[in-house]
Amino acid sequence: MKKNNKLNIFELVLISVLAVALGVAFWGWTFVYEFTSPFLKAFGLKYLFAGFWLMSAILPPYIVRKPGVAIMSSTLAAIVEGLITNWGLMAAVWGFVQGLGVELIFILFLYRRWEWPIIILSSIFAATFSYALDFFYYNYQTLSLKINFIQLLSFIVSSIILAAISSIVISKRLARSGILNNFNIVKQLNN
Repeated sequence: MKKNNKLNIFELVLISVLAVALGVAFWGWTFVYEFTSPFLKAFGLKYLFAGFWLMSAILPPYIVRKPGVAIMSSTLAAIVEGLITNWGLMAAVWGFVQGLGVELIFILFLYRRWEWPIIILSSIFAATFSYALDFFYYNYQTLSLKINFIQLLSFIVSSIILAAISSIVISKRLARSGILNNFNIVKQLNN
């Protein structure tokens, strides 16, 4: 039986609603990040809370499980965030790059594997891609190798906890509630 990779209206609505909600949540998270960043920056740990921003690249595709969802949802959430924060529309570039990192992992596994290790790997790729953009945009080449390593490692740890694991837990709880019965997450869990 051929798998239908075309998004239906319900999936598009869910992706949009989650992306907009996460974009607004990202605005709130900006306050957490700006409050903690000065304290953590001295130790190279300013990315310790940055993983939350990757959730929009992981939560919707984990539920819908179709090509392009990570890029679409991450970019839309970043646009919403950019409109209501000081990041501006440049945030959309980060959203796209983060979604691309996730999408590459899902492509690698042909959108058929959704176990914990795959979702965690996708969050690691999102963090790494995002950090690479930060590296060039913020001239991190002027920082020591040690600080860059610590920042990237803290971003990866944060992405695993605040994006991958959180997305899995939230999705499974929503699936148990029955609210996601028409989406691939529930269909594939029941097979």
